[in-house]
Amino acid sequence: MKKRLVSLVLSISLLATLAMGCSSGQTASTNDGTGGAAANVSTTQPAQKGGVFSATKEQLEALPEAMLGEKDEFKGLTIGFSQRNIAGSEWWEQLVRLAKMEAEHLGVKLTVYDAGNDLAQQLADIETLVNIKPDAMIINPFHSTGVLPAVSKVHEANIPLTVVNCALDAQGAPFTFVSCDVENSGYKAGFELAKSYDEKNGWKPEVKALVLSAAAQEQESDLRRWGMLAGYNDYMLEKYGKSNLKIVAYRYYNWQPEPAMNETLDALQANPDIDIIFSACDGGAQGVVAALDSINKSGQILVTSIDARKSVLKWIKDGDKGIVSTVANDPRMMGKWAVYLAAKQAKGVTTPATFYVPNTLYNKANVDKVYDEKSQY
Repeated sequence: MKKRLVSLVLSISLLATLAMGCSSGQTASTNDGTGGAAANVSTTQPAQKGGVFSATKEQLEALPEAMLGEKDEFKGLTIGFSQRNIAGSEWWEQLVRLAKMEAEHLGVKLTVYDAGNDLAQQLADIETLVNIKPDAMIINPFHSTGVLPAVSKVHEANIPLTVVNCALDAQGAPFTFVSCDVENSGYKAGFELAKSYDEKNGWKPEVKALVLSAAAQEQESDLRRWGMLAGYNDYMLEKYGKSNLKIVAYRYYNWQPEPAMNETLDALQANPDIDIIFSACDGGAQGVVAALDSINKSGQILVTSIDARKSVLKWIKDGDKGIVSTVANDPRMMGKWAVYLAAKQAKGVTTPATFYVPNTLYNKANVDKVYDEKSQY
């Protein structure tokens, strides 16, 4: 991808965000396959006390449903998992499903609490898990700062902490954060949207955009949005020396398809000439497609997204819904890696502050390499 030339209008916000973010750690990369039966791919030695974790090449290249550790490698360990929400999101369902699969494979007893998108409930769940005294804990936070009072209790109890998917404010350190580089994912998505629009239409003095940002004041959502806008602007700046982006609507949809559908319809009612849509995740893209289908505008508005879900990959492959790209943000990879690294921490192994799973961009040119109609995700 071309060198990033972050636009002046975004630079101050981006710098402030980077100052708040987690420190960079080991980055997983290479293979984004979506299929494959569960299998053990680890070439590490059996778990032992202490040391510094280093992923093997086989682990980094493993398919999403291939297990990471040795069978019963951590037999007898207990891990508590506070998940922000499950119902209504196939993404979160897959994250938890693979976390359970990896735990079972490793011989770990995994206790999962679902907060149901309720901050007060998640605070209570975390405190309950602390009282159970697990060997390690995993949190997918509902709010990056809102959960900090409960996180402090995790540290007071000397329980190793892994954070997965949604970013936790740096005040909650120490922890290992398992996710994708979502700002970079957003950048790739935004750059590709600009490229696709330009190839289809050439230079237009004004391109009207709907920005569907997932959640208000949530770092994960913010990083995706900033990346997308920077990517779009950089493409235009590199080619034309100026940007034509005009944001005419900015909405939140809480990571869910139905709210995204409703917000899209509302935005289009007020601005029927929208040209492009930035969607923070494929759940949002699913809502966008439903909205466009309902008003016979499918394929007329170009859309970019993040997640690489099977349904969205199919739309890219078929080319009839206006979806130009999606960037891999595989919940299965995050779920299994969160459990594996949490187990490592429980054994006294030092794990990276940040561990990124692959974030390959998929468009019409390479979608056939990853699309699998039999995939559960």
